[in-house]
Amino acid sequence: MSKASLFDLEYVIFDFETTGLEADKDDEIIEIGAIKLKGAELTGETFSSLINIQRKIPEKVKTIHGIQDEDIKDKPTIEEIFPKFLNFLGNKILIAHNAEFDLGFLKKNLRRFPSFSFPNYCIDTLQLSRQFFSYEKGHSLNAIASRFEIPTDKDRHRSLGDCHLTAKIFSEFLKALKRRKCATLAAIKSCIFPPPKMVTSLQPQELTLL
Repeated sequence: MSKASLFDLEYVIFDFETTGLEADKDDEIIEIGAIKLKGAELTGETFSSLINIQRKIPEKVKTIHGIQDEDIKDKPTIEEIFPKFLNFLGNKILIAHNAEFDLGFLKKNLRRFPSFSFPNYCIDTLQLSRQFFSYEKGHSLNAIASRFEIPTDKDRHRSLGDCHLTAKIFSEFLKALKRRKCATLAAIKSCIFPPPKMVTSLQPQELTLL
């Protein structure tokens, strides 16, 4: 599979909005967004939900994503929504920007659902940017979008909005890899995170991705 064209593979781009930066402490996911791609093309399948964390959202993060306490009070809890999110992911290759952050929250919540396997590898567009633009200092979504002349909109810092921006950025990376004649998983191996080590119920064939 490592020699398969990146244009032929199926992906899920996902993004979390959270109460803070520390998954290993008491920060929680308050919004999940995910979209599916075939190669560089959107399939039209999306997953989106706000999450009731059953406590107040810190004021400092409200100014970033704009999500207010009243927005989440009637929404499902993480226990209700996370299994549905995992089902949406299936065994697809994931894509995230600054994947280490989102994977930290994903791993934290996987502990609540030990019956779920998680075979998914994850391509990090932050690492792709560092590989392509090693001479640049900025690798935020905004910085990469600016380099590719992709406009950002009012949905920036909301989960689905960031997923769609990441999709446009990933499409540009695919075009660049195609021009270099190296649009394969093997060519971007250093930009891919393996499934979390805590997950042990993986099948051998799922571990031969790279």
